[in-house]
Amino acid sequence: MKQFTQTNYKKILKLSKVAMIFFTSSNCHLCVKLKPILEKLQRQHKKIDFYVSDIDKEKKLTKLLVKEDGVPTGFIMKAGLIFKIKDPESPDDDTWYSEKYLQKLIKTLQ
Repeated sequence: MKQFTQTNYKKILKLSKVAMIFFTSSNCHLCVKLKPILEKLQRQHKKIDFYVSDIDKEKKLTKLLVKEDGVPTGFIMKAGLIFKIKDPESPDDDTWYSEKYLQKLIKTLQ
């Protein structure tokens, strides 16, 4: 999966392709279990770019976008704008964002 970093985020913002960005941490059990789901979605949805950003490495981006929210925290980027993905009404106990929840979200983007 591609990395969303302090050095490449401006370039990524300029892309016309829709992107999903997830801020994660290797110390977060939800994040660790979410990554295989994101990899599966990436294989299924070639028209969307998927990125991850490690909050421990990308502290400035985390402070700018995630602020005080926990991880995982997801964003959608489209036409140079970034929107926070709404937290699920019933978060998945293992991953926070379930595969079903993300699939429904992706459907609305197409």
